[in-house]
Amino acid sequence: MKKYSMIKTIVLLSSCLFFMTSVKAQVGFRAGVLISKQDFKNLENGGDVESKLGADLALVFDIPSDNAVTFSPEIHWLQKGTKISNINGSVGESSRTFNYLEIPLMVKFHFGEGDTKFFLMGGPSLGYLLNGTDKDHDGQTNDIDLDFYKRTEFGAHIGGGIAVGPVRFDLRYVLGLSNIFDDDTEVTITNRGYGAGIAFMF
Repeated sequence: MKKYSMIKTIVLLSSCLFFMTSVKAQVGFRAGVLISKQDFKNLENGGDVESKLGADLALVFDIPSDNAVTFSPEIHWLQKGTKISNINGSVGESSRTFNYLEIPLMVKFHFGEGDTKFFLMGGPSLGYLLNGTDKDHDGQTNDIDLDFYKRTEFGAHIGGGIAVGPVRFDLRYVLGLSNIFDDDTEVTITNRGYGAGIAFMF
């Protein structure tokens, strides 16, 4: 089932790339950060959860490139996760990092004239979990067993920003809408986070 999800994600990514190279689109590269956190529900002896900082790199598109309203898909490699301590009664803190390939399919509304414009954006997203690591309080890093996590995640990106010539600054809220925990229990884990980034459009 997880292999099938990966195949679907690769097909979707390939279809998006083919579509965006076939139409009039402005393309850019974005570098940013994501302050992420995971929400745990129905977890017995749940721990103390805090946010963590991760990287966010993306290709961004505006289709068409010269309208007030554009279709703006993006292709991200981003790091989600959380810091958690005292989970299930244990002592110490661990920092969990989950690396995702994520594709938000957003609509962007542009305001203003000249070289400086403002924009609002939002839309659904599809993420695919690539891998994960768990760093404990002693500094030891181990791979996370992905058998306990769903590879596919559904969510949304919502935000806005300012464009100054080819440079764009944006702030966004990244919301996970689906449970990423894959086990025969009632425990649910969802991702969320706040991101900021700078994009240069070509």
